[in-house]
Amino acid sequence: MSGRPDTTHDAADALAEAADRELDHVRWHDLECGGYRADLRLWRTLADELIPPGTPSPSRVLDLGSGTGRVSLDLASRGRAVLGVDVDAAFCAELRRRAALRSLPAAAAVSDARELRLGERFALIVAPMQTVQLLDGAAGRAALLQGIRDHLTPGGVAAIAIVEDVEPFGADEAAHLAPDMKDHGGTVYASRPVGVDVADGRIVLDRVREVVTPAGDRRVTSDRTVLDVLDVDGLEDEGRAVGLRVLPTREVVATEEHVGSRVVMFGV
Repeated sequence: MSGRPDTTHDAADALAEAADRELDHVRWHDLECGGYRADLRLWRTLADELIPPGTPSPSRVLDLGSGTGRVSLDLASRGRAVLGVDVDAAFCAELRRRAALRSLPAAAAVSDARELRLGERFALIVAPMQTVQLLDGAAGRAALLQGIRDHLTPGGVAAIAIVEDVEPFGADEAAHLAPDMKDHGGTVYASRPVGVDVADGRIVLDRVREVVTPAGDRRVTSDRTVLDVLDVDGLEDEGRAVGLRVLPTREVVATEEHVGSRVVMFGV
């Protein structure tokens, strides 16, 4: 009988736990972001305008903050070659996996949007779902906008979605909101917003996340998303400051479940 500790099982358990955490991470993202579809028509329209079907050697669309591929896979399913960029390696791996399963022309690169070094230019760059408001202030936005400028083709367009008017709410109002829910083989994931606070130039969204297994085991955690307060005029000024040309703003209308977005447009 050996006196050595059995590290093989320990390592296997650690790997299994890491895989479970990564799977949870992807599922939460899909639950809280993946069902949003109100903006897809705009990205499709812009792709049709800037890269008409049949264009010889068309450039790819760049999807900033691509997550698990909500926008990238939709555009790729319509024949557009897309490169998704996200700081989260698990999301990029999942985007690649889903694209491969469907034989879609979508790829993914792990990168901070403030540090773009992609080695190619794009006719269309999109930054959906308030990605630009997740960059922790004006310096982060300036770095993103500089990267966009450096990665646009001549005549190319960048479209950046922001949320301007957010109504704060607390626990009393949140109690009336239905959670987003998804059943994964009997394990139910539920996410419910419990409050929004707007103060000191930040929008803070708090959620409660709950997982219930088929055996009835229950796990409750909290999640917080922090956005910079930003308006169209401010972002347009920041774009001008790095040499981008301001184009007419587009809109994504509000739905019963989601606030609307203003989409700031830039060219070079």
